[in-house]
Amino acid sequence: METVDELIELAEAQDPPEGAIGFLERAVRLADSQKDRPAAFRARMALVRAASFSGFPDKAMIHFAWLIGTFDRHPAEFGHQAYYVMWMYKWLLSSSLDNPAFPLNRLRKLQADFERRAQVFGSGAHFAAYHRLSLANHIGDRVGAQRAFLAWRSLPRDSLSDCEACEQNKVMVYYAERGNPAAAVKLGREIIEQGMSCHNVPTVTHANLLLPLLRLDQPEDAHAAHTEGLRLARLDRNFIETIAEHVTYLVAVKELGRALTVWAEHLDLALGLRSPSDLFGFLGASATLWRAQEGQGSVKVLLPRTFALFRKDGAYRPEELAEHFTREAGAMAARFDARNGTDRFARRLEERLRVG
Repeated sequence: METVDELIELAEAQDPPEGAIGFLERAVRLADSQKDRPAAFRARMALVRAASFSGFPDKAMIHFAWLIGTFDRHPAEFGHQAYYVMWMYKWLLSSSLDNPAFPLNRLRKLQADFERRAQVFGSGAHFAAYHRLSLANHIGDRVGAQRAFLAWRSLPRDSLSDCEACEQNKVMVYYAERGNPAAAVKLGREIIEQGMSCHNVPTVTHANLLLPLLRLDQPEDAHAAHTEGLRLARLDRNFIETIAEHVTYLVAVKELGRALTVWAEHLDLALGLRSPSDLFGFLGASATLWRAQEGQGSVKVLLPRTFALFRKDGAYRPEELAEHFTREAGAMAARFDARNGTDRFARRLEERLRVG
């Protein structure tokens, strides 16, 4: 008979982490049936991690709620896990922000709870300031974002801060969004030249460089960033939003054939996304691509059967697909804007569509 720890070991051997989820759910059920609280805690910690890093934020949230409740009720038994619980809390804050079904007032309560726990734990104020910046950017509060950015950058890093590569990339993105492509490019080049890296960097950095480099009239550098960045992100579900940036770049430089190839290669992965924020990015890039194809007649492309407008002959009218993806992206933008009480996502979509 399999044990909880054997199932956890089997899960750890899976690559990608999405394959671990089934083993860990079995481990959780087994531990619960045996009323083995420490084993249930171990299994759920592994499950929250696997779910967070393979695009299942809802699963992560459910099991994190059990973890945090058990952690609070049994401090003597699980107090030594405080660091790991706090780190997972960071992931849940981010995934909640990216889900329009998660109410904003509830997210603010989570944020306040995290900040309270960070004060007790003695670490986490630095990340809490960054999350305030993320929220302000997300809803389009430029004044609040500037205030949060300055607070974040003024605080010392601590044990719950993101890695230095991630943080520099986030500063880079902030400058790009504030209309300072020169500062963004400077920071992005430092990341790459200094070999800064983590799970996401420099894969996302190359994509974040694309439009700023074009705005600075540096097309050769943008092409180099595209080539390397696409190589790193290709066919990875965790980088579908990054792929969308590459598709948008190819549309901007009028390489529509190449854009279509990259887009079609990733459509099936995108259709299976569980992150509404990442899906919004891909839908916007899709609408931009097909709008750029309008007026050229039927386009032949092999698309997955899971696609709503799938045709066996592979012949598609750009106007029909442009309308479809513009509508889908607009609907997703409306969900976020309704949750946030702003028009930030509608404006983001308009900006993306203008690239083509």
